[in-house]
Amino acid sequence: MNTTLQVRIDEKTKRRAQKVFKASGIDLSSGVRLLLTHIGRTGEVPQSIFTYDNAPTSLMKQLMREADHALKHGKVYTDVRAMHREIIGKK
Repeated sequence: MNTTLQVRIDEKTKRRAQKVFKASGIDLSSGVRLLLTHIGRTGEVPQSIFTYDNAPTSLMKQLMREADHALKHGKVYTDVRAMHREIIGKK
């Protein structure tokens, strides 16, 4: 059985969301349905919508573990140019 959901949102945000969904080939209703289905299926809000200030504790702990690992085991560069050369693959 389907149900109806009404959401009040400012016009600018609505237009921006419609533009993004349209570029993905879906309408606004389908986009909202997609988001709610994802949350219902996984039990999580997509991480990409969080900012540092409102991220869930579990995400913050994961990010801290990754940063700690990078600091302990990551490569250290003597200068930015050396890092850049390695990133673009030049010696």
